[in-house]
Amino acid sequence: MKQKIFTKMKEQSLTNRIRAYFIRHPDRFINGGDIERLAMQVGYKASNASRRLRELHEEGFLERQIEGKCKSVWYKLFETL
Repeated sequence: MKQKIFTKMKEQSLTNRIRAYFIRHPDRFINGGDIERLAMQVGYKASNASRRLRELHEEGFLERQIEGKCKSVWYKLFETL
C-alpha cells in the first residue's frame, strides 16, 4: 500500500506531516525508520524526521518504545484518558 498521505501535503512542514500521519493511524505503533523513509520520499533527510519524532515525543504528542539491543524505536499517538 502506498503512503499517499505524505506526498499530498507538499506545503506542510515535516512536523505537521508527521502529526497528520499519526492522527490517521492512532492505534498502532509505527517504526521510526518507516517515518524516515516516508520523509525521504518528499525530500527530507532521515535525520530530520528522527529529530521531529523526538520533539513530538518530548511535547507529549507521541508515545515511544525502545526495543532490543539495536534500539529499534517505535512511536504511537499518545492516548489521553
